[in-house]
Amino acid sequence: MTGCNCSERVYCTDSMKKLFLVAFVFLFMLINIAKVSAAESKLDEAEMRLLCSICSFGAYSGDESFLMRSMLDARGWQIEKLYGKTNRAETKGYLISKDDVKILTISGTESMKDVEVDFRVGRVNLDNNKSLGNDEETIKENVFVHRGFRDYTDVVLGDGLEERLRKSLEQNPNETLYLTGHSLGGSVAILAGIRLVKGGISKDRIKVITFGSAAVGSKAFAETYGDTIDLTRVVMKGDVIKKSLQALGYVQFGEAIEYKQSRNSEHFEHSMAAYLDCAIRDYYAAGGTLRIDDAEGRINTPIYVTPFLLIENSLHKSDEDLIFIALNDSLTNHFGNLTFAEERAIEIKDKDIFGADLSKYVKAAQESKCRYILVRTISAKKIRDALSGSKNVTFEEIILNADGSLVSMQAAGSSTENLTIFEAALEAQARLTDDIANVVSK
Repeated sequence: MTGCNCSERVYCTDSMKKLFLVAFVFLFMLINIAKVSAAESKLDEAEMRLLCSICSFGAYSGDESFLMRSMLDARGWQIEKLYGKTNRAETKGYLISKDDVKILTISGTESMKDVEVDFRVGRVNLDNNKSLGNDEETIKENVFVHRGFRDYTDVVLGDGLEERLRKSLEQNPNETLYLTGHSLGGSVAILAGIRLVKGGISKDRIKVITFGSAAVGSKAFAETYGDTIDLTRVVMKGDVIKKSLQALGYVQFGEAIEYKQSRNSEHFEHSMAAYLDCAIRDYYAAGGTLRIDDAEGRINTPIYVTPFLLIENSLHKSDEDLIFIALNDSLTNHFGNLTFAEERAIEIKDKDIFGADLSKYVKAAQESKCRYILVRTISAKKIRDALSGSKNVTFEEIILNADGSLVSMQAAGSSTENLTIFEAALEAQARLTDDIANVVSK
């Protein structure tokens, strides 16, 4: 056996060092790629939960909610209103479409007819609606579902909608259908998803995301159909509805994601407003933004945006930054040449609203060669005698010329009775967007 001489040993050692270094760099790159991929996946999932929460929130309105319309329209989504009525149920919802994605959202309990559906707790067969007994053996062994939820599913998928969805998926091999809803709507989304997959649609083509949904069937049903659909159940910590039917033999299944409501929220844990609020916060925490980089039709008039004038005690300190970021992100989707002041907000007293010193911002606007100055004021006051602690959020926008002279002043308000203060501020600002556009585009 011939050994290496000294110079050969040095060469071998150097080669091994280089090989080790290359391997280390490659491993480091793989780890970072995996981290980036995981982060992107987390963001994508958070974004879909946000979209589904916006749709589920909007499904409660006879006409799509202003928040739903303003957030989806700007992103190119098409919104189709759905309605169905029989003697068993009266259903509302929307079919939202963009590119290869469709979202079918189903409204939750809103009318007395819906309450009847919720309390129609008889056990029935999934396929033929045949009633099953209430004895202990039936509850333990049989595959049964909630009669009211099944009735509602029949009406939702009626009038040819089931066939439309099936045909669209068959004709578009890249299309994915999301089924979503809150409370009753979420339970129905689960049954609708199972029905479509049982009818021949691949599980990979259908995703179900629910918010605060009750269990839909027995333990045997969960064992039989639990893997039939890709189900994500978003549940709020403290929401009792998720366990509401367990005493009657109903069992939950699917992946559960728990939200924890902001401690500043005044809504009870089951409300869709609370779920929507958490979905937006969750999306931002995952690295998301409401800003659309390629938004079309933006007005490019140069505008200087001052810090928010915040009426003292209107917002909780822990919420301020996130609300201001979201409002600024939303504004950039409509105006493409904005210069923001370095400060995000200045807290002022109510009586000082027209006396705030804006001189330095007028100077900054002139230095930035901006044509207009936008001043936004936020105030939130508790509604007198409101037991829930609801507030009226007032959003005021003042437009000045670059010399500081007044051009226009508008205000919009929104209640937190059905929204959290986060969404109320977003909605109020969105209501004024067209007014600003009309002024600065002249």
